[in-house]
Amino acid sequence: MSADRTPGDFGSRLREARERRGITLRQIASATKISVGVLEALERNDISRLPGGIFGRAFVRSYAVEVGLDPET
Repeated sequence: MSADRTPGDFGSRLREARERRGITLRQIASATKISVGVLEALERNDISRLPGGIFGRAFVRSYAVEVGLDPET
């Protein structure tokens, strides 16, 4: 992780990976069944828009897999 990126800045990593692959949020929404609004919130690090508990974490992991990132990091 670069020095200018905080550990909690997962949203920009997701967005950058999505843009590198040329994938739209709508495509990820279709593949993951997560609404575009929630995906946008993930990219903004707006965890208040995510469901609580295990579901929010699962959303982040699903998005990461769709854009080719390791969901464990």
